[in-house]
Amino acid sequence: MKKILAIALGIALAGLIAGPAAQAGQLMYIGTLDKKLLVIDEDKEEIVDQVPLGGIPRITALSADRKTLYIFTTQMLVETVDLEARKVTSSFSIADPNTHLRIQGSAPDRINVGSQTRAAGLAVDPNGRYIYTTMRVVLKDIDQYRVEPPQFVAIDLQDKKIAKAWPFPQDLDQGFGFNATYKVSPDGKLLYVFQEDILIFDLATFKQVDRIALAQPEYPGATPYRLAANDDSFDAPDTVTSVFTSVDDIVHKGTLGLAKINLLTRKVDYFPVGPTLPMMGFQVSPDRKRGYSVMPKIGTGANRATEWWVWDLQNHSVIKKKEFESRPTFRFSVGGSGKKLYMYGAGSTLEIFDADTLDSRKLIYLNKDTTTNLITLASR
Repeated sequence: MKKILAIALGIALAGLIAGPAAQAGQLMYIGTLDKKLLVIDEDKEEIVDQVPLGGIPRITALSADRKTLYIFTTQMLVETVDLEARKVTSSFSIADPNTHLRIQGSAPDRINVGSQTRAAGLAVDPNGRYIYTTMRVVLKDIDQYRVEPPQFVAIDLQDKKIAKAWPFPQDLDQGFGFNATYKVSPDGKLLYVFQEDILIFDLATFKQVDRIALAQPEYPGATPYRLAANDDSFDAPDTVTSVFTSVDDIVHKGTLGLAKINLLTRKVDYFPVGPTLPMMGFQVSPDRKRGYSVMPKIGTGANRATEWWVWDLQNHSVIKKKEFESRPTFRFSVGGSGKKLYMYGAGSTLEIFDADTLDSRKLIYLNKDTTTNLITLASR
């Protein structure tokens, strides 16, 4: 009997060891044009799995526990992916043949004009029930297309439909604007809207209950700070970390920095980093000690010369620079351990750089062009 139990226990343990969760290292995810979500192991530096999707993925949002990824396809299919099981657990469409939905799914990077970086215009309920966003509906009539006024909507992931739609108040008749980003409070009751100031709405009534006036820079005449709730997987649920810039209107001196907003106390702290330069993206390591940017030196397009810059965020200085082969368009991300940098978005490749030496380590071929941002998660 003991021998049988030992054999059974051995089989069970072998099954656990061989399972996806046990084998998984530090994973990251990216969507591709062939309707797939690729699973990439950061340690192995290779694709270890792929999740078939019902459409071309375009917009992504992480759940509060970082275990679920919500994907909007180009045809407004909403797909829920269990990242641990690596499968689609729910899929439904919020469109119909007579309407064309326009979701404020992303907003341009306000920090680096001309950058390929995009900020998510979606807000996920921490309880996993709703996704909130601004939506415009284009109706197809017999002889014309009619654009309806924008509405703020709650997409019910459980009942698989648009559960609520609120009209905007008169002073916001065109919505929050294309540049607005969102964050839901940890208890799921409040919506924080990041634009010129941070507006706070009650999600039960869609009534504004408070406003956080963003600080003016210390020198007179300077432009005010404007923050964004980027989909940063390294942030705590009650925190938003945002890059900000400010420029005075006299000598046009620019300042780059980080702002940290506590959603519970509603306090905003500002940490200047250095002068604003014509950089192409700015990413922060998981431990918030290093910043990384790409700096164009000369030229434009494929002929431009570009450098990695590493910023010491505590001492407000640039500690390392290194030139690399540029490309016409790209995006980059910091790995979950902070030891690697990833460059993508220029076709079907993912290039891996060492975050310390800034050397190129490896080029991974993904077979199809990427269509979403790269989702990296902090080390467990």
